[in-house]
Amino acid sequence: MNILHILDGLYYAGIEKQAFEIINHFPQKKNHNFLINLSPKIKDLEEDFYNLFLEKKLEKIENLNYKSSLVMIYKILRFCKKNKINSLIIYPCNKKMLFVIFGAKLAGVNNIFVQVQNVINTKKRMEIIKLKIIFKIIKKLGVFLVPASQSIFDSLMKLKINNRKITIIHNSCDINQIKKISNKSKSKFKSSKTKNIVMVARLDAIKDQETLLRAFAKLRFPNWKLKIVGQGSNLNYLRDLTLRLSLKPDDIFVGTTNNVAKILGEAEIFAFSTTESEGFGKVLIEAMAANLPIIASDVSACREILFNGKAGLLVKPKSIKSWEENLRKLIQDSSYRNKLTNNLDYLVKQYDSKIIVLKWEKLLKNEISKF
Repeated sequence: MNILHILDGLYYAGIEKQAFEIINHFPQKKNHNFLINLSPKIKDLEEDFYNLFLEKKLEKIENLNYKSSLVMIYKILRFCKKNKINSLIIYPCNKKMLFVIFGAKLAGVNNIFVQVQNVINTKKRMEIIKLKIIFKIIKKLGVFLVPASQSIFDSLMKLKINNRKITIIHNSCDINQIKKISNKSKSKFKSSKTKNIVMVARLDAIKDQETLLRAFAKLRFPNWKLKIVGQGSNLNYLRDLTLRLSLKPDDIFVGTTNNVAKILGEAEIFAFSTTESEGFGKVLIEAMAANLPIIASDVSACREILFNGKAGLLVKPKSIKSWEENLRKLIQDSSYRNKLTNNLDYLVKQYDSKIIVLKWEKLLKNEISKF
């Protein structure tokens, strides 16, 4: 197969990291991967994808410059024709994907898949109407939807998006690589008296760093520090909140990182305070791979990923009291923290990229055989 992967910017974020995992581990025998970036100015992961090109896991990387949707359609058509593309995976689920699909269809590509990474959780009537129209067009064009979790699938069903071409494939991570890097980081950090609680996530409305901050501010353990990794539109608000809580924002907000595994290796606890709009939370499986005790909001996506609490502690979302009490217990009781990691090595295996990518290969092959 000649597989074209579509990204809308090479952000250092879950969607882009998932595309990297799929390309990196996709069986190379008789398969060839190509990548188009629709937003060339966003280059956070440019070096990572270029390394895949040097390793010959990517045949070609193209930054697509276009001035209109018609130009985009034409350039996608031309790229697909020139490189004999027969399968297409689109990672961003936004309006641009329609123009990509039109271009690919005009080039004769019928094997098209759209990954859906976020829960559809809007109550705004006009947004619901727009989404229904977009997904109805996708259905008419015979495009396959691939939600990353049962929670996302359920949200599509609530909108009555009854596309018969739909299947769940979870996100993944390179378990062995994360273990290797986090263990190395852990061995260097173990002599430190500082113990870190870490949350890695975008600073936006889908997440809920605010509850975590308010709960942490009520704790009084001088050797324990909170580190929040990520960037986003809520940064200024959260920094101001941190000051009002008599905490030091420069000590808490550490920006983005291209090495999550190293950060996880420096942590004693991984925290993931989020909302019901959470789609998957890829960093949860990375924390599992790093063998960290996890505390997370009890929302549908976290329950699914953490096996209903078998792989982590689930607490009432947006409850400052619940977060404070459970964080206090985790900080004070090291045996309890160890207990939370007992089954992680076994449970995290199903999220390994080498396993998940075989599901992708099987899906693509099954569908292409129908044309």
